[in-house]
Amino acid sequence: MKKMLPFLFFLVFANTLIFAQKPVNVPITELTAQTFKQKVWNYDQNKSFKRVGNLPIILDFFATWCRPCKMLAPHLQTIQNKFKGKLIVYRIDVDQQPELAQRFNVQAMPTIVFIPNATSYKSELGYREYDELEKMVKGYFFRK
Repeated sequence: MKKMLPFLFFLVFANTLIFAQKPVNVPITELTAQTFKQKVWNYDQNKSFKRVGNLPIILDFFATWCRPCKMLAPHLQTIQNKFKGKLIVYRIDVDQQPELAQRFNVQAMPTIVFIPNATSYKSELGYREYDELEKMVKGYFFRK
């Protein structure tokens, strides 16, 4: 048994190191009209859609009272963490930012807008399970 003590100590120590390092959750930024113009599209300067920056963007149009929106939020958080540095996820509360919802013709929630390049976007309506959402992200942004 005495010979096994160093080995057991090593196992406990190694497990502590492995499980103590949890991935860092980068909170999803909620946009206002002002921050939207800075981070996504300055529609005052460009009447037609022209994305700011180089990274693909996901816009989550949600409402605080919307149950499917609440169910979708953790999936989007996981997507943001998994593809950190490769895409950006933003949230827009349609009740607080109705002008932004109108610009993207959001009629119901949740609506997810995928912006793969500087001049186009694609809207998807409704809740998605994580696996389906991840396939959509890969299809819109990372096709080879």
